[in-house]
Amino acid sequence: MSNTIFVRGGANAASVEQIWGEKTWRQAEKDAYFNDGRFVGTDSNSLIQINTDLTKNKGDLITTPLRARIISDGKVDDAVIEGQEKALTFHNCETTIHKRKEAVRLDGEMTERRTKIKLRSEAKDALALWHADTRDTDVLMGLSGLANAVGTIAAAAPTSNRWFIGGQKTDSTGLVTVADDDLLDDTGGIHLFGTMVLSHLKRMAMVDGGSSYGKLRPVVIRGKMYFVYFGSPWQIKALKQEQRWINAQKDANIRGEDNPIFSGACGIWDGIIVHEYDKIQTRTGDGTGTDAGTYFESGDPAANGISMSRGLFCGAQAGIIAYGRKIGWKEKVFEYDSQFGVEVSSIYGFTKAKFNSEDFAVISCDTRVDLDS
Repeated sequence: MSNTIFVRGGANAASVEQIWGEKTWRQAEKDAYFNDGRFVGTDSNSLIQINTDLTKNKGDLITTPLRARIISDGKVDDAVIEGQEKALTFHNCETTIHKRKEAVRLDGEMTERRTKIKLRSEAKDALALWHADTRDTDVLMGLSGLANAVGTIAAAAPTSNRWFIGGQKTDSTGLVTVADDDLLDDTGGIHLFGTMVLSHLKRMAMVDGGSSYGKLRPVVIRGKMYFVYFGSPWQIKALKQEQRWINAQKDANIRGEDNPIFSGACGIWDGIIVHEYDKIQTRTGDGTGTDAGTYFESGDPAANGISMSRGLFCGAQAGIIAYGRKIGWKEKVFEYDSQFGVEVSSIYGFTKAKFNSEDFAVISCDTRVDLDS
C-alpha cells in the first residue's frame, strides 16, 4: 500500500501550497468513452446493451437472450398454417460479474493542512476517472476478443464470419484479403485501411448465414440505419489521406446531427459512422512472435517489422454490460481519525455478444498500419 504524502522536500513537494498556490495544473481528463446515451443504452437498439437484472437479485452470472430470426417463406392464400407454426429460438449470452475497485488514502491531517488543494475532492475525481477508464478498457478488450489485465475479460478470438484481415492498396485500385495476421505486409503499399475496407465490412455485415448466423443489425437513428466503426489513430490516418474520403466529407458531413452517437465522429462513409479511438489495440511483429505485443492471438503474430491494428465494425447489441451494482463510494478514517481514505467500486461484467457460437454484431478488422516515426 502507498499513501499520498505532501511534505516540503519530499514526495509531491511541487504541489505544496508554498509553490503552486491554490491551483493545480493537471492533464485534461475526459468522461467515459463508452458512456450511457451515446454507445450504451438499455434497449436492443443500443450498440452496447445494459443488463441490470442482478441489481435486484443475487448471483454472479447474467443470461441475456438473443432471439434468432424466423427463417421461412411462410404460407400463401388459403394454404393451411394451423399445426405448422414456427417456434421461437433463443440463444443465451452469459456474462459473469466481478467487483472492480480502487482507493486513495491521504497521509494525515498535516498533509491536508500544508496545501490548499482539496485533496479529498481530488481523490474522488481521480477515482471516478479511474473507474470510467477501466470500464472503457474492459469494453474495448471484450469487443476485440482480447483478455484484460486482471482476468475478468477472457480472450475470445473473432469467429470466422466476423473477421476481416487485409486492407486496400495505397493507390485505391483494389482490396486484398489474407488468411492470417502474419501474412499482412507492405509490399506494393497494400493492407492499409480505407473506404474500400469500410464498404467491404458493410457487405460482410449483410451476409445472411441462415440458421448459422444472421446479418448484423444496424442502429436505427430517426429512421435511418447506421453501423459504427472504431478505428485506431493510424487506421484513421490512412483513411484521411484517401481522396475519396476527403471528397465525401466535403459533400455530406455530420454537421447538424444532434444524436450523441455522432459526437466526436470523424465522418460517415456508406452509412458507417467512423470514430477514432486511441484504445484500439495495435501490435508490431518482431520476427519471433514470442512477446504478447506482437500478436492478437497466440501463434498468429504480426509479420516481422509490420504493425497492425484491430478496428471494430459494430452493429446493435455488439456487447452486453451486466451490472450487479453501479458505481458507489466508501469513505473511511484511520489513525485516530486523522487519515482519510476513499474507495470507488462497482460490480459489473462485459461480454461480446455471441449468437449460436458466432460473434453477434461485431466484425474485427485487422489491417496494416504505418506508425509515426
